[in-house]
Amino acid sequence: MDTLLGNILGSAVIRPQDKYEEPNQDATQNEEPTNKTTREASDTPWKHFSFICSVELADKVQAIAHKEGFTIRALMEYMMRQGIATYESKNGKVRKIKHKGVTDVM
Repeated sequence: MDTLLGNILGSAVIRPQDKYEEPNQDATQNEEPTNKTTREASDTPWKHFSFICSVELADKVQAIAHKEGFTIRALMEYMMRQGIATYESKNGKVRKIKHKGVTDVM
């Protein structure tokens, strides 16, 4: 259904993870900042990315996200960033693979 709406409406579709409300400044003036932010880098473009994993892992991720008050997307993005940082510390910076266009080949 989400894909169908995305094809029909394009970027006009608002998904739950896209919604963000500014906190009330009066209520948050005395609070310490937390790591539970909806978006840390709002200028970052988003890309749909899905994968299949074991039921055990999916259940654990869902339980952690629910217990700590995170979205699954935010938790998985954090875990992926940590994994990539570990990989890059051992193997160097990861660069995007550039693909040739048909005009480059023909």
